[in-house]
Amino acid sequence: MSESFPYAGGQARQSNATAAPDPLGGEWPSATRYASHLESYYDAVNDAYDDWSSGVHRRLAARLIAIASPFPGERVLDVGCGTGLVTQMASERVGSSGEVFGVDIARRLLEVAQRRASPRVRFFHLPAETLVFSDCTFDVVTIGDALPYLADPRRALDEASRVMRRGSRIAVSVLDRALSTPAQKVFHEQLLALERRHPIVVPRPPGDRTRLGEPAALAHLLASAGFNDVVTTTMVTGGRAATAREWTDLMMGAGPSSHALLSVLGAPVRDRFEADLTEQMRKLGDDEAFRYHHPFTFAEAIRP
Repeated sequence: MSESFPYAGGQARQSNATAAPDPLGGEWPSATRYASHLESYYDAVNDAYDDWSSGVHRRLAARLIAIASPFPGERVLDVGCGTGLVTQMASERVGSSGEVFGVDIARRLLEVAQRRASPRVRFFHLPAETLVFSDCTFDVVTIGDALPYLADPRRALDEASRVMRRGSRIAVSVLDRALSTPAQKVFHEQLLALERRHPIVVPRPPGDRTRLGEPAALAHLLASAGFNDVVTTTMVTGGRAATAREWTDLMMGAGPSSHALLSVLGAPVRDRFEADLTEQMRKLGDDEAFRYHHPFTFAEAIRP
């Protein structure tokens, strides 16, 4: 089982946090509802998460841990650890003399991570914005494909900085939506129109998260949180679906908003949506129809 309210190497820090503030300014009272929405999404997709879209999450984890490059004996924190792909790779790197901790808000993902993990890895049910680890605890922090989904990305980075030692390293990966294909843009336009036509309420975080994955935006965010020597790189994978049904099946695992909308559609509504999508895709031509990218920006930085 995962643990709650943990601490590492000292006395637990008491958080005086209230409602998570809007990253763009102001208070956001719906943070708890959004967190529940996220947890429900990850609970629904946990069995397929690692192998989704030909195993892209496994490749992301391997790239992130290569960038973070934990050494034997180091202490690592994986924020938004999910099914534990990064935590397990980190454990293999740090060896028996090191320690690895994973935190996430989705209990079922943590249960999956716990079952497969080395006994040296510890998992905690904990939000990224209110870590209760002691100051200056970790040598490495990783945040893999989680930052845009957090209630408050800036606050999460501030917390990551607080628990990191001076000179320690952070490695982050974020989906770069600017590199989406024309087919993905058509799909999201159709999805937005579907939401407007039907009484489906999808909780969303405040502010615009769509640019967080752009290299300049991600580098700026890390620098504004006080990190130095930010370096960004990009990885792009992708493929092509054969039909609208294959596409929508795939996109239900692409994120909480897509899943929330598509998973509740009755058969007639989904058939109509996919027929409309097929028609829009046909207008793109054979080269672009149903083609998708998974473009990710990776950033590494130092805590001064």
